[in-house]
Amino acid sequence: METYLVQFVYYAAFEHPNTESAPTEDKEWMKTYRIIPRVGDCVFKDGEWFQVERVFLYQPSGKGIDAQVQCSFYGTDKV
Repeated sequence: METYLVQFVYYAAFEHPNTESAPTEDKEWMKTYRIIPRVGDCVFKDGEWFQVERVFLYQPSGKGIDAQVQCSFYGTDKV
């Protein structure tokens, strides 16, 4: 089954719906998925939820990334 390498980026300077507990530093991480996340999807990273705001698709290039996803902060897993 084919997988896609996705680069996620979170820019602290962008406006976020949930700003009171949003991270104050930029974040970047890579992950492989069987499908590329869509705008509105939520992704989990290190106890925090991020919402997909923009998706940039790239031409298949062998070992390169398939998409870049820009996220906003959504919340934490703590109740």
